[in-house]
Amino acid sequence: MKYDAFIWDYDGTLFNSYPHAAAALCETLAERGISVAPEDAEAVLTVSLSETQKRFGISDEVFDEFRRRRRELTRRPLVEPFHDAAEVLRAVCAAGGRNFLYTHSGRQTGTYLRAWGLDKYFSGIVDAAMHFPLKPAPDAILYLLKAYGADPARTVMIGDREIDVLAARAAGVAGCLFLSHAVEDASAARHTASDMRALARELEIPAVFPDPAETDGIREAAAQAARELCEAARLETGALVAVGCSSSEIAGEKIGAASSPALAQAVAEGLLSVFRPAGIGLAAQCCEHLNRALIVERAHGAGYERVNVFPMPKAGGSFAYAAWKLFDEPLAVRAVQADAGLDIGGTLIGMHLRPVAVPLRLSVRTIGAAPVTAARVRPPFVGGERALYDGTLL
Repeated sequence: MKYDAFIWDYDGTLFNSYPHAAAALCETLAERGISVAPEDAEAVLTVSLSETQKRFGISDEVFDEFRRRRRELTRRPLVEPFHDAAEVLRAVCAAGGRNFLYTHSGRQTGTYLRAWGLDKYFSGIVDAAMHFPLKPAPDAILYLLKAYGADPARTVMIGDREIDVLAARAAGVAGCLFLSHAVEDASAARHTASDMRALARELEIPAVFPDPAETDGIREAAAQAARELCEAARLETGALVAVGCSSSEIAGEKIGAASSPALAQAVAEGLLSVFRPAGIGLAAQCCEHLNRALIVERAHGAGYERVNVFPMPKAGGSFAYAAWKLFDEPLAVRAVQADAGLDIGGTLIGMHLRPVAVPLRLSVRTIGAAPVTAARVRPPFVGGERALYDGTLL
């Protein structure tokens, strides 16, 4: 690698948080009779929060309300790491380097890092609570260099704004401009990159990225499993299918050890491509940390006990998070009595099937490296040797 120490900005660099903030700002202003297009709000937010307050003439009270809404995890668009960010952070550590975070945002950045399982890749964090002078002042970078014994000649600051680059130059370290949004002026950055894969090439980070063809294969395998399940279980409009999925198992790792939001989303997309047109509901099971609660569309959640939780990749699982993101009106429920089930990776969904469960053998035996188990249900038999039964219900 060209560097040993990587200092990352948060908003617009590691996490794509500006669309989320723009939605919160537009809603706050709209309630006060001010109409602003999301793209215009986002463009101002990429400059700074202080510029945003000044540009729209927002009082401190209104600005506080905007910031409160910005902290709402469930507000859409959701805040997510940029594609391939986890692979780059992981590769830095695997190659003997260290990652640091330097942000003007508050401690909620730590919440997101933990929720996505990225906190383990960071050796140190500077956020707003430490009250350093704002960028482009170099104070926070100088603090990190001294506190962690980083060599300025082997350190790079990565950010999406010119103030990140100027702070780096003032501290005597290299600057890398991450072009996640339009930048009007020429940059003083030593490096530039338009996405994480380009950044890895530019900074010679030996990251290994998922093959898009693999993700496409996962999506189609999930769709095929859904088609066969619908046919074998004779599912009709309004039916509900409980699905458990371990993206770690799909990747060939121990359950819970290597969660992959990209693989989980591919599975969810494949299933929904079959279930939605047929009017069949998907109940995405969370992991045991959330007591195997399920994420369902509101239309399929009637009659079930609702619980208050927002699934994240490391607290609920990547598959449950993918479902929440893809559903129009998601909600979490404690348990369901589903009409069929699909278990990808040994996630134990039996508790959410209504009796009597009947195993099914699909042609799709694995998705990735994860074993696939399917089941339908049938009404219980009652009576004895004189009883007659409806063969269509067997």
